[in-house]
Order: sequence, then structure tokens, then C-alpha cells
Amino acid sequence: MIFADSREPDRIVEMLKSMGVEVQRKRLSVADYLITYSSYAIAVERKDADDYVNSIADGRLFDQLYRLTRLYELSFICVIGSVDFYRMRRDAFIGSIVSIALKSRGSVVPLWVKDEKDFCLVLKSLNRQVEGGRIKATPRIVKKASIDDSVAMLTAIPGVGVEKAKKLLERFGSVFRVVNATIPELMRVEGIGEKQARRIYDFVRGRRVK
Repeated sequence: MIFADSREPDRIVEMLKSMGVEVQRKRLSVADYLITYSSYAIAVERKDADDYVNSIADGRLFDQLYRLTRLYELSFICVIGSVDFYRMRRDAFIGSIVSIALKSRGSVVPLWVKDEKDFCLVLKSLNRQVEGGRIKATPRIVKKASIDDSVAMLTAIPGVGVEKAKKLLERFGSVFRVVNATIPELMRVEGIGEKQARRIYDFVRGRRVK
């Protein structure tokens, strides 16, 4: 069974049904599709190429990865379509794909497909693997995010230790606001100068950190 978020395009749901896949719409809090069978579940986030590049630029991808890894033992981010390499260098794009797997320690698998038909084929294949018992991943049982969780997440940024992470949270209130902060805003945090602020800003946007 595949649950499609109620905000997902009708054309994708109809394409899945035409492939013989059982699909139901449901409002999902995390991810765009949820593939379930018995007690197993894997999440799939769909991004067209432009949205993927934008989500790196505005920090959404960093936040989405965190939520996926907290809630699901295994999930996928599927990038669809051609990338405008004038907006993002090819090596930076490939590097961002690789870094997803590395930062999530393999619990989030990145895929890049040609079009929506190929994306539907990915969903169909995953659904078949789950129903056949070849993928056995259970949702994580998690408590409400605590300040310790947020500190741990921010310490993944090069040069940010526990104390700086706490100061960032004191200033901005949440990880989401930290990753969306501008360089001047980051520099207002005690102990963070322009160089450190730029490193944080670049890291959460998937850019090369110098």
C-alpha cells in the first residue's frame, strides 16, 4: 500500500494506479509518500530538480533530512528531472547527493531519475520490495524533540561544538531558524565571527565549506 500526501499532484497518483499500484491519499506530516505493509514503513520525499536546488539554498533540505531520520529507519529522497547547472555546479549537485547518504548514515537514500514516470516506477518497485519482505524497516519511536536533540543536530556543522550550538538555539529558538539565518544574523551570536557564520551558512546549503 502506498499513501500519497493529499497535496501531491493527481497525475502521479493516477499514473501509479494505472501501473496497478494501490494508492490512498492521506495528509502526511513528513514526506510525500509512505509505503507500508504490516508493521513496516518507508518514506519517500519527491523533489523536482528546481525544488531540490531551492531547498538546499534556503536550508529546507537540512531540516527535512533531520525529520526523516528521526521518524523513519529508512527513507528515500527522489530528485526528478534535469538540473540547471547554471544555478548549481554539477560537482556541487553530485556532492549534495552523496552527502545525504553520508550525513544520514545511510538511513536516507538519494535517487535521481529522469521524469515522473521513472519516479512512479521507483515507488512501484519499493512497494513490491516491502510487500515481498525484502525491505523490513519500521518507523522509529521518537519522543518530542528536545533541546538535546537540537544541539546534537547543530554540532554536525563543522566548527560548531556544544556551547556554540546552545548559543545558536538561544538566539534563534529552533534548528529551522538557525539554518535559515543570514550571515549577518549568525554573526550576532556571541563567539561567531564572519568566517564561522559563512561556514555555517554554506554548510547548511550544501556548499563547499572552506
